[in-house]
Amino acid sequence: MSENSVSFEFSQNLVGIQRNLYAFILSLLSNRSDAEDVLQETNLILCKKSQEYNPDGNFRSWAFNIARYQVLAHLTKKRRSKVCFSNELTEALASEDFDIQRHQLTQRALQICYDLLPDHMREIAKMRFKEDAPMKEICKILNRPIGAISGTLFRIRQNLIKCVQLKIPQLEIEEES
Repeated sequence: MSENSVSFEFSQNLVGIQRNLYAFILSLLSNRSDAEDVLQETNLILCKKSQEYNPDGNFRSWAFNIARYQVLAHLTKKRRSKVCFSNELTEALASEDFDIQRHQLTQRALQICYDLLPDHMREIAKMRFKEDAPMKEICKILNRPIGAISGTLFRIRQNLIKCVQLKIPQLEIEEES
């Protein structure tokens, strides 16, 4: 195979895997901005290592492995953050086969369950999980003690977990029909 055809094949593989690679990274980081940054870093490394590309190898596996190491490096840099997965948990999640359809199904179920939360819980969840507001700021805005907000967040997480576990089978049945 000529060098140009290998380079073209590499480029095609890289472009073709972007959505799945981003979804994989996002599933490990859960923050879109961080996932986009890690995707860019991963793409840079893949391009720098393009000479190591073996057309007979598994490009997807190679790319996902590099992404996994970039996620771990990102988490190490962000260790001072208030919420961060351990390297062991990230390794365990990354080592499992990533199923984009399952991820999308879970995201749909989570959105449905989020929409089903009572207004006051949805407001707290939005501030904490989507806007990444500090607990003290949420307490100040809602004029409630930190224990009350912490307890509410615990109940929100429990409600979402139970709801998602119930919704996923329903959504799977809908997809099959």
